[in-house]
Order: sequence, then C-alpha cells, then structure tokens
Amino acid sequence: MNTLILRPFSKGFLSQFVWIPKIQPFTNKEILSLDRELSEYEQVFLNPDIERNLISKNELLASFAISKAEDSHLTLPEAQDVYNLLISDPDYDFVAKLLKARVKLTQKDYDQLEFFNIAKTFRNLNQQPIKIAELTPEKIKKLHQNLTQGLDLFQKYLSDFTVYRSGKWRDNNMIRVGSYTPAPYEEIESGVKELIDWLQKHQTVDGVAIFHTALYGLHAFNNGNKRVCRSLEHVLLRSLGINGKNLYSTSYYYHKQKARYYKYLLYSLERKNLNHFVNFVLEALVLSIIGVVKTSLETKRNEFIGRLELELEGQIPVVLKPFIKRSEIQFKNLAKATRGKIARQTLVTYLQRAVDQDILKKREAGRSTYYTLNFASPELDTFKKWLGFAGKRLVYIPDNMKLV
Repeated sequence: MNTLILRPFSKGFLSQFVWIPKIQPFTNKEILSLDRELSEYEQVFLNPDIERNLISKNELLASFAISKAEDSHLTLPEAQDVYNLLISDPDYDFVAKLLKARVKLTQKDYDQLEFFNIAKTFRNLNQQPIKIAELTPEKIKKLHQNLTQGLDLFQKYLSDFTVYRSGKWRDNNMIRVGSYTPAPYEEIESGVKELIDWLQKHQTVDGVAIFHTALYGLHAFNNGNKRVCRSLEHVLLRSLGINGKNLYSTSYYYHKQKARYYKYLLYSLERKNLNHFVNFVLEALVLSIIGVVKTSLETKRNEFIGRLELELEGQIPVVLKPFIKRSEIQFKNLAKATRGKIARQTLVTYLQRAVDQDILKKREAGRSTYYTLNFASPELDTFKKWLGFAGKRLVYIPDNMKLV
C-alpha cells in the first residue's frame, strides 16, 4: 500500500479505516498558530462586552446546534427560554417537573428536555473540562448519560422512538446510519478503548477529528451518538489549548452546513476513509476561528450605524443596515435589500446624502454603482488576511463568510 496511506487502528472493525494526512487542508501547526493569533487579537482589539456576548452566545448556539443535529423542532427563542431557566437555576430538575405534571408528554416536552440536557452538559464541560490524558470509557458513558437523562420516558408517547439506554453501550446490531452498518456491538468496548489509547498518543487537532469520526463510526450508543461526539470534540480541542476563552464552536458551523456535515460524515463511514469528515472538521474549525473576527467587525459596524441613528435626521440609517454584513454593496443589491421599506427614488436620495456626509463612498464600475461604508476597523484587515489564507486551501467558503 502507498506509504502515504495510514491505518491508525489495528484491531477489529476500526482497522478498516484509512487516513491520509497529506491531503488535509490545514496542518496542526497552522491551526494552532491561527488560534494563537486569535488570542492575541482578542487581547488587543476585542471589546470586553463583545467578548462576553460571544462566550454566552456560543454556549447557547452550540447547544442549540447539537440539538438540531437530532432533528429537534425547538426554535432558537424557545431554546433561549430553556437556557435562561438553566442559568437562573442550575439545579433545576426538568425530569421531575415532567413527571410531576402527570400529563401526556409531547414532542415539545421532549425537545425541551433534550436541549436542557445538552445545554447543562455543555455548560458543565466548559466549567470542568475533560482532559485528553484523563479520558476513559466510563467518562464517555457518563457523558452520554448526562446528555440523554430522562429521554426514554418518551418511548410510550412518541412514535418511531429509538431508545437511548442512557449511559450504556449499544447492545444490538440493528442500528443503521443510511446504508452504513456500524461496528458489531461486541466490539464497542474494546474499540472505544483503542480509540482513547490512540488519541492519548496523538494529542493533535486532526487526532481529535479522527477520534470524532471513528467514535461515530463505532456508533457506541443506541441513540445520541452525534451529541456525544460533538460535545467531546469541543472539550477535547480545548484540552489541546485551542479556544481558551470559548469564543467559538464547530457545532454551530455543522448546523449551518448541515447537508455537507451529513454528506462528509457518511462518505467517511461508507468508504472507511477518515479524511472526508476529518477535512470537514478542520474546515469548520478554521472558519469558526475566522468567524469570531467577522462577528466582532459586524458588531462594531452595527454600533457605528446605531450612533448615526441618533445623530442623523430622516431615514438614512435604514439604507445603512445592509452594510453591517458587507462593507461594499452594489446599488441593485441595496435596492433589493430595502424593497418594501423605502421607495427607490428615496433610496437614491438617502444614498447621495450619505455620500455627501462622508458616511458612504461611491464607486462606479462600468454600468454598475457600488457603495462602501466609510468605517475603518482593524478587524477588516485581519479578516481579509485570514479568509485569504483559508480560501487558498478550501474549495468551498460559505457565502455568509464572504465579508468584503
């Protein structure tokens, strides 16, 4: 076999998986360097209020994203309500509340309890993280128990319900993931032990990504495997010293790129090729790091436009809102963004007023007209530099990341 192709695992089911480090889009050194640059950027440029908001928002959104991976019907505002309950009373017993009600449990009850478990577990992991050197099969089972506590109550209330057997390894070979058949249940415990042993000897970013992929490949639990893998990935990356302030999470990127998440995960499983999903994990990690700078820049632009609302008469700030996401926008796209809010001629008038007051800069290119927000910020240079680096390695950059 080609010497570039590795087989990380040597026993049983896991020995079928291959890995080719050379075709990864980023090296461990590059990702560690980028995260280190983010830490330096955060120390110098990130407003403390923005930082606090990012940390709180990340915990909520990461938990919400993990729940959506399990096809939860919970909306973000509903998740926010449950999250607020957790913050106000960390010892709140959701299961006891449901049992006390003594009514027929609904899908909404299930979704709320599922999210409550995830948010509480995620919050506890951030406060008391698991280190790679201290990871054990028992801790993985305990994590599953925390994430799925009480959910089997719904077995008699919901149709097509797959039991969790909270905190216990899968005990059957009936589970399928699409056309993929996971490891025989008899190999789960030994497979998990081999995975942990391998990770403890390969404490790297791609090591964590491989661990995530292979653990899901084993499908160690009857239900709830994505929750376990995503939660572990987050805390194990932090064990490497990455994302020290908890400003971002790959889980939310997975949620926003849900179709691609499932596609690459299934590719890896069906082809027994770890790279398909590992490469996607590395993409998610790099773009999540860059996303912190993007969010900071958007927040400062929003604050700048908000100050203008207090200073300017009329509705000029209405036409400026699209510039929170884009620094330069073509006129036709501005017209589309403000359609139904103001008349086209009014838009032209307000744009010209903004140009006259040096709030916007106008640029002609052939028959097209472009406007740029006249707002300087160190975030923009950093963002362009980092996104340029990512763009040279990735074949795909989401449209919402293309802040120019």
